Amino acid sequence: MSRQRRNETRRAYAKRTSNNKSNPNQNVCIQRVAQYLGVDKMVRSLHYMTDLERAARLGGYTVRSRKSKVKGLSVGGARKICSKISEQESSDRVIIGYMIAVPSHTLFLDPQGNTIVDTDPRQRDRRKMDWFKIVYR
Repeated sequence: MSRQRRNETRRAYAKRTSNNKSNPNQNVCIQRVAQYLGVDKMVRSLHYMTDLERAARLGGYTVRSRKSKVKGLSVGGARKICSKISEQESSDRVIIGYMIAVPSHTLFLDPQGNTIVDTDPRQRDRRKMDWFKIVYR
């Protein structure tokens, strides 16, 4: 049954359909990225990319969108140009990596485009990206 027919909030729907049975307030893939950054305890809910972004900012990270640099590319295509984007960024900040959201999934790449956290790895990653964010310290 849809969320609208049940007349429930977006957060209640996310909690009800969560893929994490031990903690339904947090989805598994976003929780793993947050654990890698050390910000999984900063917020109660981790269901959406905005939750992860808020937790990272509360944890002292700077998060900025770089989607215009990878517009129209898949995750595999974005991996190839991560190092180029990292070189173009200002040198006064330390780049931790990239948070990428695809439909119903989130992953984290290092500044060179290598996978750090991915709970659904692919041999050839052709998934289209919804979000592409750079994370600074």
